[in-house]
Order: sequence, then structure tokens, then C-alpha cells
Amino acid sequence: MKLLCKPADERTPRAQVLKVDIDAYAALPDAERRAVHLRLGRMAEARSQRERSDEALFEAAHHLNLGAPLIVEPRERAALAAMNLAAGRKARERGATPAAADLFEAGIAALPDGSFKRDHEIAFSLHAEAAECAHLGGRLDRAESLLDVLAAEARSDLERARAYELRIAVYTTQGRLDEAVALGKTALAMLGVPLPEDGPGRKAAADAELAAARVALGTRRLKDLLDEPEASDARTRAALRLLMALMLPAATVNPPLCTFIAARQVNLSLERGHGGASSYGYMAYAWVAARVLRRYDEAYELGQLAIEMNERSGQPELSCRLRVVLGAHISVFTDHLLSSLDLFQAALEAGHRTGDLTYLSQACVHTALVRFGLGDECEAVRAEVDGFLSLVRRAREELSILALAGVRRALDDLMDATRAGASRPPSHGDLDDAGDEAKLSVPAYGAAARVHYALRQQICFLNEDHEGALRMGSLAEARMQGGVDDHLATEVFFYTCLTLLSPTLARGRQLTTVSVASYRDRFSEWAERCPDNYRHKHLLLRAESARAAGEELAAMKLYDQAIESAKVNGFVRDEALASELCAKFHLASGRERIAHVYMADAHEGYLRWGAAAKARQLSRKYPHLVARAALLGQQSRPPESALPASTERPTPLDAFALLRVSRAICGELVPERLFERLLRALSESAGAQRAVLLLARDGALTVEAELDGDRGGVRVGPAAPLEAADLAASVVQHVAQTQQPIALASAAMDERFADDPYLLEGGLRSILCLAMTHQGRLTGVLYAENGANAGAFRAGQVELCGLLASQAAVAVHNALRYRDAQSTSRELRRCNEALVEEVARLTEELRACNRDASPTSELRRCNEAR
Repeated sequence: MKLLCKPADERTPRAQVLKVDIDAYAALPDAERRAVHLRLGRMAEARSQRERSDEALFEAAHHLNLGAPLIVEPRERAALAAMNLAAGRKARERGATPAAADLFEAGIAALPDGSFKRDHEIAFSLHAEAAECAHLGGRLDRAESLLDVLAAEARSDLERARAYELRIAVYTTQGRLDEAVALGKTALAMLGVPLPEDGPGRKAAADAELAAARVALGTRRLKDLLDEPEASDARTRAALRLLMALMLPAATVNPPLCTFIAARQVNLSLERGHGGASSYGYMAYAWVAARVLRRYDEAYELGQLAIEMNERSGQPELSCRLRVVLGAHISVFTDHLLSSLDLFQAALEAGHRTGDLTYLSQACVHTALVRFGLGDECEAVRAEVDGFLSLVRRAREELSILALAGVRRALDDLMDATRAGASRPPSHGDLDDAGDEAKLSVPAYGAAARVHYALRQQICFLNEDHEGALRMGSLAEARMQGGVDDHLATEVFFYTCLTLLSPTLARGRQLTTVSVASYRDRFSEWAERCPDNYRHKHLLLRAESARAAGEELAAMKLYDQAIESAKVNGFVRDEALASELCAKFHLASGRERIAHVYMADAHEGYLRWGAAAKARQLSRKYPHLVARAALLGQQSRPPESALPASTERPTPLDAFALLRVSRAICGELVPERLFERLLRALSESAGAQRAVLLLARDGALTVEAELDGDRGGVRVGPAAPLEAADLAASVVQHVAQTQQPIALASAAMDERFADDPYLLEGGLRSILCLAMTHQGRLTGVLYAENGANAGAFRAGQVELCGLLASQAAVAVHNALRYRDAQSTSRELRRCNEALVEEVARLTEELRACNRDASPTSELRRCNEAR
């Protein structure tokens, strides 16, 4: 049987350059197959040298690696090793880390004896690249064996620094954080960038370095940092990478050292020029500015600049970690938590592309914690956590595995209705095995322990185990190292304060050294900085404080404000919790009829969250409230089967999606574009065929924009009075006067609006109308209608669209103020320009008069007269 192998021909298409008779190939012995691959590889190598393409390089490396056992000439083996190094780096650039790992390993296998002496640079680079890929692939034993070779063969400080950097990454993955810090300290001292010694002097050194960084940054505009020169010193660039590698372990085991490292990166970059890791240094400093200095807006601005700096420098390998730090430690204090989820999603995508498994795992943990804090549906969060656990277990990221396991157990407790009201013992049965439980007491596992105890604190509080909640909160705070630098840390403060205020806790019982007032003051600051995330929590703490002080009227108002704020900002869990505490407040004062309304809302809210255990606890403890309210709720709306069938039932957006729409609306300052976005959002979320926006101007409502679903377009302006509009004016006027929403299943049948000529003529079947209010004043009205279905607008949609109306009122108010400010600015600019022109004209006239009145001019006139 003859094996056919056609050589390359200039006229032959690339796909047919190398043709092999597959049947003949399969029948060959292994040795002859290798010979075939060797021949194919040499032909591909020749083509690769001509074409200089990645595909030709990969093809040549593939065939030559299969034929490598037949290559005995040292020079050819060295060339093959160099080819694998180049091909592996190309594969990593494309995000193909497993393929790159195979190429680097093949390159190591191809190295001839004595390569570290004859071809040291290639041999060292192959081992370093292979070690990094082994770490990224979760093969930590292989990574460590390769690093042992690097440690023995390194010739220079720079090579030793590279080996140290890789080993620090492996130690961080394994949870050996103290060893990572010690190794980094040795490596940096070797490069002339010493870290402060342990002891009280470290805190002073950190404060001094931080003060120097603040001064250095204070002399520059932040945007000018983008134009700072690049560092030409390789030792500086290596030091910056080592400092970056140490940031995560130092943040866990030694916060003062973390502060020093963050500030040192900034100072080093400004003193010697930017290196490859400078963008991370600025992000690390922003992290410290938020955690230590509580300068949240400045930190967010610098974090955004760090991302832009990295994108300009073209270093995708830093993309994941930059977004994790910004989303987890900074933006939670400046923007809605949804923006953090957006950053984490981008980080997950970048981490998958670049293989940054350490920060990819961090993105997994923080995504789970933020979704838990938002009150996203438990079943969906648990499914996502299971996927995250599978990923981080493959990466063997010990800290992330423990943290996600803690989230998974908390979700299990919430969703297991058979455990209603039961509080799992905090020190037994929580973890998969005794080994995991023992790890929580190890300082290096403090971050994972904090997650575990913080979530146990929440479960204990929901189960009304307040002593357990205080104990778990104290354990969580002990692992916060005195700093609050993510959303979970604020949750610990929140539940500790609620627990201390609980009427069921023994009078004067406090297990923490921080007073209720101190906790409340922190939330006051956060609520002012970021009301989207913290206003409802601050209001609830104030409500509980007012209740404890006997200020009932103030407490009533604050409870309602907390519930509304949580609802508007999409915190399902906190809305349910606030409703429950408000119900208990009214029940304790004997107002059972009011209490049952709030308790029913709490029960329904916990069910929406998916916390079946908590909902069942309320049903068992307050059956006279929950059951009665549930019955009233069922009687107030017709059953699904009573509604007319429709093949095109509208699908409303869920609260999470609607919040994203609200964010887009609130970010638009051009009124015309805002009106269009608003009406499209209303139409999509409510399933409306037509939507109209009316604004309150000078005591009257005018139609500003209209969406016609049949025509698919939005008409904006000119403004028209309500009386001339083609809609149910009586419905709009009723909503404007009462500021209460209206959802009419069959508008023509409602007695309140029976005389409306539009309804009599049109025969519309469904109308939804919502008031837009800002600071208690009517801003406008949103009007939607559907002529195809009776009952098209359901209760859940009315609630979600009410959220949209609340956000729209703020957005419209801001956009109109912005337009007025712009108009005023343009008018002032025109007046200034006219004034400048008038001054110039008068100046010229004055100069002419002066010339006419001068002696020379007078003499000239006399001569002319003669």
C-alpha cells in the first residue's frame, strides 16, 4: 500500500497542499507514521518561512512534534524548541491556553541536552511559559516542578524575579498566602524595592507611602496619567509585576502591607515611568482610597482611568483583574449593584479568554454575593453558583471554593422549606468535612471564613436566632481586618445593627465594641454617596431605632420609606425584610389590621426571592395574618382561567431587566431621546400597543411624545394640550389628581369613565395609566393601551411599570433641567458675544474721534481750508 503525500505547488489551493491517503496512513507502523509527520512538518516549515502566517506555524509545529522522536540533530531539536515557544505564545494570544500548554511542553521535550547552557533564553522561557500554563490549567504539581527547575537555572535577578512571580501565583491559588507574601518580600528586596518589616513600623510606613502617593497624584490631573512616559528599566517593570502579584494575598493577611503595596505601585510608576502593570497599580490605589480614605468618587474615577490606560497599552491579561477590583471594592459605593454585575460579567469573559483563573474565581465569588444581596431568585442564583463551583474546582482555587460553598449552603437553607424556623448550629454540619471547617480558623483563609460567617449571620437573623446572629457577625467582623471594602462587609454591619436593635434580644446585650450609632452613621455616609444601594438600609435602621426609642409616628414613616426605596431599587430580599419588621412593629402595638397587610407583603416578597423556608416560617408563626392576607389577595383578582385566552400574551420584563432599562433611561440627558427610550420601555414591559407621555407644564398636562406599536415609530413633539389628544382624557386626569396607578381590564365598562367620549367611540379593552412624581410633585403621566386583550395589564406588570414611572420622573426632571441650563448657557454666550462686538464698535468709534481731535488732524484741516 502506497502512502501519497503531495508536495506544495504554487497553483494548488492551501486546503489541498498536503494530501494524505488516510487508509494507507492508518495501516502504517508508529515509526513510519512519525516519518510521514516529519516529512509533512518540514514541508510546512518551509511554507511557514515563506508565508509568515500563524496557521502555517501551527501546522509545522504539529507535524514536527509528532515526528520529533526521529530528530536527533541537536541544532534541529533546538530549532523545534524555538518553534514551539513561538507557536505557544501565539496560541496564548488567541486565548487557547490548553493548546499553548501542549506546545510549551513539546518545546521542553525537544530541547537537546545542555540547553540551559547553550540556548539558555529559549530553555528558560519554555519552562516559565509551561509553568504559567500548568498553573492556569489547575496542574499545580507540574507547575511547582517546573518552577523548581527555573529556580535552579535562573542566571539573573530578572529571571529569578520571573520565577518568584509565578510561584507567588501558585501559592495564592493554594491558599498559602503567608508564604506568598514572604516570597514576594524576598524578590522585591532583590530588585531594590524593599517592603517594610513586620511590626508597628509597617503601619507607619504604609501611611507615609500613602501620603506620598496622594501628594504625587495631587500635582497631576488624572487624565494626564494616560500620557506618562513608559519605564525603560526592566527591573522597574519586574518590580511592578511582583507588587501586583502580592496585592491579593496581602489584602487578606496584612491590610497595612496591602496599603503600602498599592501606594508603592503608584509612586514607582510616577518616579520611574509606567510599566506593564502600572494600570493595576492605579486600580490598587483606588481600592485603598475607597477602603482606607473613604474617597469613593475619587477612587471610582481613578479606577475607570486605570481601565482606559490598560486598554490603550493593549494588555488583555489585566482586563479581568481590573474589572473585578473596580466592581467588588469601589463601584459598590458609587453605583447600583447592577453596574458591579456588568463589570463581573466582563471580567468573567476576559478571564476565560486570558486564563486569569485567580481573578476569574474572584469574579465568580463576588457575582454570587452581589446577586444574593440583591435578592435575585434563589433557584437561579444556586444554579449559577453550581456552575461557578465546577469552574473553580477545576482551577483548584481553594479560597474561592470555600467561599462559593458557603453561598451554596446559605441558599440551601433558604430554599429548604422543611427547615422553616430552624437554625443550623453555627459550628457543626455547615461544611463538607472537618478539614474545611478547620480551615476557617486559619488566618490565610480569612476571606472565605468572612463569607461563611456573614451569610450564617443573615440566616440566623431571618430565623430569629439573634444570639447566633450576633455571634456570627462578630466572627465575620473579626475577619474584615478593620476595613469595609465590599458589599458583603456592609451587610455584616447592617445585620449586626438590626440584631442589636431587635426587641427580642436581651436588654443591653452587645457582643461588639461598636455602637448602634456608629453603624448607623456609616450607613448614613453610604446612603448619601450611593442611595441606590444603601438608602433603604439606612432608612430601615432609622425605623428600627425610632421603634426602639418609642417614636411610633417617626417609625411608621421610616418603615414605609424603607420599603418603597428597596422596591424602587430592586432589592427584593430587603423589601421583604422591611415589610416583616414593619408588620411586627404594628402587631406589637395592637394594630393587627395594618400588620396583616405588611406581613402579607413580606410573605409574598420572600416567595419571590425563593426563600421557601422563611415564607413557611411566617405562615407557621403568623397564620392569622399570612393566611388571611393571602385569601384577601386571591379574592381581589380573577383566576387565570377566567381571563380570555390569547395566543399573543405579552411577556413582561422581569425586575432585573427593568432595572437595567431604568439605568439607561436615567443616563440620558437629551429629552427627545429620553422620551423615545421611555415609551419603548413602557411598551415592552407592559405589552402595550400604544404608549403616550404627558408632562405637567404650568398647571396643565400636555402630550409630549407618542409610540404607535402598529406603525413602529415614536413621535416626539410638538407639545399638544390634553384636551386635544386622542386618548382617554378622564383616566389621565384621574391619575394626575390622585397620583395612583390605574389598570383597567375593560375601560369602557368602568363606571368612573363611562362618559369619556374616547372610550365610547373606541371601545378600548385595556388601559394602564401611571403618575410620574418627583419629590412629591407631579412631573407627568404615562399612558398605555392595548385594544387586543382584556386584562392585558396585570398586577405584576403594574408594579414593575410603577418602578419605571418613578425612575422616569427623575430622568425627565434631570433632562429638562439640563436642557434649560444648556439654553441659558447658549443665551449667555450669545449675549457675551454681542457685548464683545458692541464694545469693539464703541472702541473703534472712540479711536476715530480721538484721531479727529488730535493737533495733527486740526493742522491738516487748516491747511486744506487754505
